[in-house]
Amino acid sequence: MKKIKLKRIIKYSVVAWASLTTITCLAAIIKYNLDLNAYIEQSEPISQTKIKTSPDGTEVYVVGSMHFETNNFKRDDLYNYMSKVSPSIILFESDKQTVKRMVKRTDFLNQMMSSFKKGNKVESFVALKYLKHHPEAKVIGFEWEERDLFHLKYNYKNNMSNLVGTALKLNKEKALSKEESLIMDNYHKVSKKYLNLGNSKTPYDFNNRIADSIIKIRQAYVYDKIPQILKTKDLTEELREFLPVHMSYWDTRNMAMVNNIIKQIKNNPNQRIVVLTGYSHRYYLIDELKKLQEEYHFSVRAI
Repeated sequence: MKKIKLKRIIKYSVVAWASLTTITCLAAIIKYNLDLNAYIEQSEPISQTKIKTSPDGTEVYVVGSMHFETNNFKRDDLYNYMSKVSPSIILFESDKQTVKRMVKRTDFLNQMMSSFKKGNKVESFVALKYLKHHPEAKVIGFEWEERDLFHLKYNYKNNMSNLVGTALKLNKEKALSKEESLIMDNYHKVSKKYLNLGNSKTPYDFNNRIADSIIKIRQAYVYDKIPQILKTKDLTEELREFLPVHMSYWDTRNMAMVNNIIKQIKNNPNQRIVVLTGYSHRYYLIDELKKLQEEYHFSVRAI
């Protein structure tokens, strides 16, 4: 009798947990869509209602963004900034299939997860609002298709954090040479400037040459100079194997993004294209795209 009661309790507990989880997930998805509807239904200035083509050749604008709103940076800051270009195509920093689901609003897992995260997502809301007011425009993914599988395979974010953390720990323990310690000190300085970009009040604050230079220097430390230090240090087996993977990651990912952008340039001649990306990628994409302007008959422009 006691066993039967215990089984019933377990059964009802599982059913209750499953029901509560389902209701919570559905509520999160509904909340996401209510927030999205409220945002994209907002009106926009008449001067920004018509998209523009480019009869003199394809124009490409690489627009850096923050993925989430901050106290200073809001969705409309990016929307108004991007709308000045009035693009016919927005290339979105995600893979093609994910972006297709986003546009159709069937990306339910992302919707649910977004509802549980702190802060409001920026790029997806901005892109969908732009489509709402410019239905003739297109939003297409351009991210490295293998990124998510790569992150999962190599536990990338945790291992990256542990790698840089190891170098910081060695420097704190005075276990580095004078030259190596100087590299870490310089990394601290440029990282402060890099993190300060997160306090920007307008898109212009991180869409400029000075910001690009800060990010480029910072990424050189993270993906080259610091790993070069760690090559000679005693690392765990996992980090030792991860080191060359990490060192090639930034180039591999960004060059895949460049190649995907070029495909869309070739497929969409004489258009105004906005490449909407996290601001850390901006400098890299601009540098590489400029090398290909003449070959593929397009121009990289600034807002």
